[in-house]
Amino acid sequence: MHLFTLLAAKRGYQLACTLAPKLPQAPLAWALAKALNRELRQDIDAGDFDFLDGKVLSIEVKDLAIQCALTKRGSHLLVAPPQQATDATIAAALPDLIAIIVGREDPDSLFFQRKLSISGDTELGLTAKNRLDAIDKSHLAQWLQTGLNALDRTLAQVVAP
Repeated sequence: MHLFTLLAAKRGYQLACTLAPKLPQAPLAWALAKALNRELRQDIDAGDFDFLDGKVLSIEVKDLAIQCALTKRGSHLLVAPPQQATDATIAAALPDLIAIIVGREDPDSLFFQRKLSISGDTELGLTAKNRLDAIDKSHLAQWLQTGLNALDRTLAQVVAP
């Protein structure tokens, strides 16, 4: 990555970390639920997310201060109502979550490095972590795979330890 591009990407990440906590989270949560339903339709229909029936899983992106609570009703992942208690929370920084999704990082390794945390109902959190790791990436749209891989490469350079 060229120096100018790297500096622009780093500034963009810093800006996202500053602005994201100030934005309303409901539209983001709704968009995430819609995208998950579309991209994971085969997995949802196969029952791979039935462990979320009647449960609320919160996904926290620590560096962006974003939290999204999801549940499953019927054959759809939905944003949990704000008044509904969270059963488990999975939390990590954006670069680590993206690295798990694209398969570059193993969630167990990140868990033991304390970069990925699980709180609340441990069994639900571990099941969700394992399900995230087991998603068949070939089910994802090609444009999404390409975008996630590009984002992963960029974040790995921008947020390098």
